[in-house]
Amino acid sequence: MKAYVLIQAEPHARPLARTLRAIPGIVSATDLSGAYDAIALARFDSTSNPMDGVLTQIRSLPGVTHALPAPVVASPAPGAMPTPREQRAVGDAAA
Repeated sequence: MKAYVLIQAEPHARPLARTLRAIPGIVSATDLSGAYDAIALARFDSTSNPMDGVLTQIRSLPGVTHALPAPVVASPAPGAMPTPREQRAVGDAAA
């Protein structure tokens, strides 16, 4: 199971990505600009509420004000061709 975690922090908080990547279960993390200050990708072997521990650790980081989990419900197989809808979305985003 995978989930993205969208993270908001206090203004002028330190970048979070490096600290997030040190948390067990976090596969990757990136600092952002905009409505969210960082995003992390977490991966778990079980579906029995494994996010709780990771969310607790993220929420306890200095400056973090909010952590919103977004479980991944589907993702394309590696090397899969994008659907026409996905192709349009990419075209729209590039415009």
